[in-house]
Amino acid sequence: MMHSKTIRSDSPKKINVPTIAVVVQQQDNYLALLSSGLINAKAHQGILTVFLITASKEKPEWYILPPDYEDAGIVLKSIAGGKAVNRLLKELKLLKPLLVGLPMTDDDGGKRYLAGEEFEPVLQQLSCPVYVLKSTPGWVFKDSDSAFIPFWDDKNTRFAITTALEIDPNIKITAGQVLCPSIDSDEKLMQEEEFRNQTKQWENNSRFTTKLLFSFDEKEALLEEAENYDFLLAGASKGNKLARTLFGDYRNLLVNKARGPAIILRESQGRSGIALFKGWSLFDKLLPTLTREDRIGAYRQIRRAGRPNRDFYSMIALSAGIASLGLLLNSAAVIIGAMLVAPLMSAIIGMGMAIIQGDLRFLMLTFKGVVRGSAIAIFTGFIFGLVNFDKDITQEILSRTEPSNLDLLVALISGVAAAYALSRKNVSNSLPGVAIAVALVPPLATVGVCLSIGNWGLAYGAFNLFMSNMVAIIFASAVVFASFGFKPNIDTTQDHRRIKVFHRSFIASGILVAIMFSILITQVVEDVQDASLNDKVQLELTYHLEKLGIKGGVSDWNISTTKDGELRVNLQLRSSKKITNKEVEALEERLEGNLKKQVILDVTVIPVDLLHAD
Repeated sequence: MMHSKTIRSDSPKKINVPTIAVVVQQQDNYLALLSSGLINAKAHQGILTVFLITASKEKPEWYILPPDYEDAGIVLKSIAGGKAVNRLLKELKLLKPLLVGLPMTDDDGGKRYLAGEEFEPVLQQLSCPVYVLKSTPGWVFKDSDSAFIPFWDDKNTRFAITTALEIDPNIKITAGQVLCPSIDSDEKLMQEEEFRNQTKQWENNSRFTTKLLFSFDEKEALLEEAENYDFLLAGASKGNKLARTLFGDYRNLLVNKARGPAIILRESQGRSGIALFKGWSLFDKLLPTLTREDRIGAYRQIRRAGRPNRDFYSMIALSAGIASLGLLLNSAAVIIGAMLVAPLMSAIIGMGMAIIQGDLRFLMLTFKGVVRGSAIAIFTGFIFGLVNFDKDITQEILSRTEPSNLDLLVALISGVAAAYALSRKNVSNSLPGVAIAVALVPPLATVGVCLSIGNWGLAYGAFNLFMSNMVAIIFASAVVFASFGFKPNIDTTQDHRRIKVFHRSFIASGILVAIMFSILITQVVEDVQDASLNDKVQLELTYHLEKLGIKGGVSDWNISTTKDGELRVNLQLRSSKKITNKEVEALEERLEGNLKKQVILDVTVIPVDLLHAD
């Protein structure tokens, strides 16, 4: 059901008049949204349309125009029912407002949704600029207010400043940045110069000023400074909850933590922005939520499991022994048993949690555990390899010496699954399956076995597989923990360094994943190129040997590359016919012509006698 009340007789007619729209739900934020919307409407010489979203079909008594607003060009509408937000969207799309104001209804203050879960579709589907307002009892937006805006050099922050200066000719805005008190004078001067350059477009506006704050706690410094102004102004963070957590852009949360009124603005996002916003929001909805108690319980469990002790190292040694025997016996079943026994996954997942928590002590503890555990596994594999007197290289050993990008993808997905299972009690029984999916101890045991027989190349390949798996699991688990709401504790000055640990460690792990992926992709490309070259050489040899009338066939051949980039082809032939140097030179020239490379052809001929029965 929809009700409308027209204050000016000409306002409801469909005329080309700029329109500002605000949406209200409760009396507490009604006057704040009404006053802020009206100032915007006057600035654009347009009208203000106010939408009330209510579950009741009866309009509340408070939803009337105060005496000071009766002749201001305002349209009041109400939308009731279970699908009120959907009908609101249709109204707004028909109205095509220049700006839409929404109340902040999310108790978490933008942790998951900017305005609130109910109004998330409005933010998703509107391409026009939007502001979200958090008010305090009795507060109204007045001409000549003063605002404090935490300054980040991005589009939404710039849009917030420009919009506020344009709509209110008397507003005074102070932009602030927080610097570390311990920086030296040269660094301070450089930061001040950079801040001036970033705000240069408003330097001639007397209503705009800048201010540098010095504190170890950025969030608290910004909130304390905001109390000296009429309200806090901010540009909206871009991205979803996961992106905001990972990259530390907590300006949406500042609005909720502010002790006074606050306004956060998002510029026009266009059609592409709508599509991207919908994608982010869908991803957010797919992510399960954890209560504070769930996060505390998961953190304690992961910390206990990831802490290396005597039992931890003993189980790694036993697991490596089982894996080594499985490798030597060429038994996949025995190797799977070793994967189930190994506790190394717990320490690696602990590193992912330590990164997200910014806990340097726990990170170093788990890192040392992984390094020592890996050394024990390699040493155990080396000892068991010495028992292998035949020095045979089994298929199970070979399969762990040539990692590919698909192995890295398996490790990434396994890291996601492991972190998910550890965070959610109802799926924790899936952990054994995750341990089987990704290989950790078997590659280390392979390194030891290969070192015992002096095969350094295979040992390097196995160690490369372990490193790619470890780095991928750390990075993937860190992303999952961040999406579940785990984050560094930076509520106090002493803990502020945690954010630096978090940023640097997370970025480093992401870079390592990219490096490992690049290495594996390079190997794949080289393997494909080598296979293609081998096929070409084989076809050319077969074709030209037949043309030369050489019968008996190719016994063996291989290709290598010299330091000068020439191809050296070693060819071993079985032939009943004597092959001359001229024929070898002719074959070499044909190979060069078809391969477009310099070729050195070495031919070894094995004489073959053809016997015929009488």
